[in-house]
Amino acid sequence: MGKLLQLIMLGVVAWFVFRYLLRKPGLPGQDKAPPPAGAGPAGAVMRRCDFCQVHVPEGESTQSRGHYFCSEAHRDAFFRGQR
Repeated sequence: MGKLLQLIMLGVVAWFVFRYLLRKPGLPGQDKAPPPAGAGPAGAVMRRCDFCQVHVPEGESTQSRGHYFCSEAHRDAFFRGQR
């Protein structure tokens, strides 16, 4: 029974050490701050598709006649008047 208690205590100590090391700044694989939800690439302007209302980065969008679209299919459908 004594050996089992020692193993449990060793596991608890190892867990606390592991948690402490994860919180130390500057470790590889640890982000400083998570990006905000829905954020696109850094500095990208987000445009809303005029057909489906989904936001996409401006560089990935399709523009035609002053409107932005998430795909060429939505661009074509928008100008055909389909909904």
